[in-house]
Amino acid sequence: MQEQPATGLLQLTNTKTKLIAGKIIPAIATTTAVVAGLVSIEMYKMIQGLTDVEKYKNAFLNLALPFFAFSEPILAPKNKYYDVEWTLWDRYDIQGDITLQQLLDIFENEHKLEISMLSQGVCMLYAFFMPADKRKERCGMKLSELVELVTKKKLPAHKRALVLEICCNDSEGEDVDTPYNQLLSP
Repeated sequence: MQEQPATGLLQLTNTKTKLIAGKIIPAIATTTAVVAGLVSIEMYKMIQGLTDVEKYKNAFLNLALPFFAFSEPILAPKNKYYDVEWTLWDRYDIQGDITLQQLLDIFENEHKLEISMLSQGVCMLYAFFMPADKRKERCGMKLSELVELVTKKKLPAHKRALVLEICCNDSEGEDVDTPYNQLLSP
């Protein structure tokens, strides 16, 4: 074996290279086959319509040891406002490019919640404490236009959805956690 002057790495012979690769390739194929089998078993459970989380399994494996461990998955914690239960997997999909006022009305009429703050990424789009003239101007804007105005960036053509973070108050003025909101096809 010689050291390569440019890289300082050892130059291996073809035989040595094949020996190393010959051990890696079967290990990759074996691991891939095991993972594909475990995923297939869980997919069959989903296809059968099983809803009991205890019927599903998480698998941890290390073929070098050999070590196989199975555990039951944990349900996502449930949150609640009024009679609406939700988890971190839930979201509100908002169809179409609506105005800010329309979004405020949707939350007030359909969810009985008052939006106190609205942001997209790190940019504040709306807040109850904004000057009244600024709030009025923004309420008439489409959400995509508002995001472009506040971020000072044009939305990319490939962008199919915007994630909106919303702070809400219930009818008693208490802060309420809600699922995240996704504006589709801005």
